[in-house]
Amino acid sequence: MALLDILTAPHPVLSAKARAVTADEFTPALQRLLEDMAETMYAAPGVGLAAPQIGDSRRIVVADPGFEGEDGARKKGVDLVFMVNPQIVERGAERIQWEESCLSVPDLSQNVDRTKRILVRFQDAKGEAQERSYEGFGAVVIQHELDHLDGVTLLKYSSLLKRSRYLQKQKKAPGH
Repeated sequence: MALLDILTAPHPVLSAKARAVTADEFTPALQRLLEDMAETMYAAPGVGLAAPQIGDSRRIVVADPGFEGEDGARKKGVDLVFMVNPQIVERGAERIQWEESCLSVPDLSQNVDRTKRILVRFQDAKGEAQERSYEGFGAVVIQHELDHLDGVTLLKYSSLLKRSRYLQKQKKAPGH
């Protein structure tokens, strides 16, 4: 397994809509990519990672909403999910506000209003259809990662002033 580089905003891949994974792409290489993404997510440390964040513009997400909080290290891997071509097929009516952060938008946090309960349909690493429901923090994590697949970063939820200050700071950072 390998640690992958995580792109940061305003990298153009992060603002592009990712394409669906095709049937012929469900190979051992896809399984390796998912495993590398999980290793990268844990090392960051984070609770979710979408393929565009590592420069791969396909609809792929890894997430482990249990890897959070005081006993997160103990729960590492319990809730780990590999999602290919995920889509939210049902949303509850209740909303939840959560202060989110993002591996691709370091040093920024933002309150985001999300659906409290979702049902997600996706394919696993072998291409098999799956369905899973999430509530609370898990629902927030999955919605955040699915935003990445549609070219949306945490900056979209920020005020114009906060967004422009962040981008100015990024331009001045070494390597930009």
